[in-house]
Amino acid sequence: MAQIKRDYPKLAKDIIREVGGKENIVNATRCATRLRLVLKETPEGAKEKVQELTGVITVVENSGQFQVVIGTHVGEVYENVMKDLNLEAMSEEEVETKQPLLNRIIATMSAVFAPFIYILAAAGILQGILILINLFWPQFATTGTYEILSLISWTPFAFLPILIGITASKHFKCNTFIAVTCCAALINPTWVEIAKRITEGEVVNFLFFNLSGVTYGSSVLPPLFLVLVLSYLEHFLSKRIPEIMKALLVPFICMVIMVPLTILIIGPLTNGGAEAVAVGFNLLMEKAPLLGGILIGGLWEVFVIFGVHWGITPMVMANFSIYGYDAFQAFQTLAVIAQIGAAIGCFIKSKNSELKKVALSASVTGIFGITEPTLYGVTLRLKKPFICACVGGAISAAVMSFFNTVYYAYAGLPGILTIVNAINPNDTKGFIGMVIGSVLAIVVPMILVLVIGFDDPKEK
Repeated sequence: MAQIKRDYPKLAKDIIREVGGKENIVNATRCATRLRLVLKETPEGAKEKVQELTGVITVVENSGQFQVVIGTHVGEVYENVMKDLNLEAMSEEEVETKQPLLNRIIATMSAVFAPFIYILAAAGILQGILILINLFWPQFATTGTYEILSLISWTPFAFLPILIGITASKHFKCNTFIAVTCCAALINPTWVEIAKRITEGEVVNFLFFNLSGVTYGSSVLPPLFLVLVLSYLEHFLSKRIPEIMKALLVPFICMVIMVPLTILIIGPLTNGGAEAVAVGFNLLMEKAPLLGGILIGGLWEVFVIFGVHWGITPMVMANFSIYGYDAFQAFQTLAVIAQIGAAIGCFIKSKNSELKKVALSASVTGIFGITEPTLYGVTLRLKKPFICACVGGAISAAVMSFFNTVYYAYAGLPGILTIVNAINPNDTKGFIGMVIGSVLAIVVPMILVLVIGFDDPKEK
């Protein structure tokens, strides 16, 4: 059967129309699978009308956003939506006052990380492949080929502040080149050398203030807050500096103020905050790993449903920066795999040919760490399979907690392909736990679905 080619420009126009037109849209962002709209008001029946559009999986209203779940083609829809909208005319104040603080935080995390999450995911997979190769061929680590591939895999993380500078500047509506320049200063080799001298005991001052030896490679919150404060400073200066001098003086003043301010105050405070959260989580995993595993494995996909899962990114990145490993993503992986297991169970048990096709397709998508099609197309739609998946995720994570399993490489989209990130050549116990947990995460939900069943839709 020929594959249906969807008209994404038309879908973008249809979505805009159904949510009240251009004048009703305050802001638009996207993540890996969702078009996220901030509306002045939600028209009556808009959710149901948008859900019925061809190409839309479902609509979720949460965090002050009208989230249109589209799947892997969300980028094409988003590009067309942005072509049709003139959001620059909207004031930043109007966007911010529409949402409570928590909602704005979640929206910001989504807007900042979503555009380059696949870059981080690709780099994480490459790191996992290198770990796997070194396990079977230790001499490979001494070759130039390994060095270059390792260099490639670490580049997005080493220059993460620059990536954040680009996306955050667009979200906070300030000059991208000023933002990138300020963020680049945080990872400038000269600053790394100065920071090293400070950590070795040397006192280095800026004006009358002692500098701390904090470095910002792979950091998340310091560049993010840098750009946030920069946006206010730039807007303040732009309104008060004469037009003839604005092009030169605005970037000059911004750089001279923001880089020292970040190194002196913003960087140490925000970096310390992220590290404190990471330390707290790791304390939980040290004292009660069983509880931590059950909570993450069982409840993670609930956060995905409401689109608030981006909020955990700073803690995960802080874990890798401080310890070189992270347990959260290991348990998160089992929650993702459990949804695949439940979808497979639905595929086996259902007698509805259309549901079978959706379940099979969603299972394949889930392999790549994207669970929205599985959630909204199968498990959550049928209710009982979603509960089975959560139970299976909790059970598999509980078992894995006894193996002290962690990820040694960041997984942008945790799933079956990223379980190799748990390999440690010096200790195979953790990876064995990962494999056992992954098998359980597929088998347990699948069996539960087959035993408990669900309301199988009648064939049309």
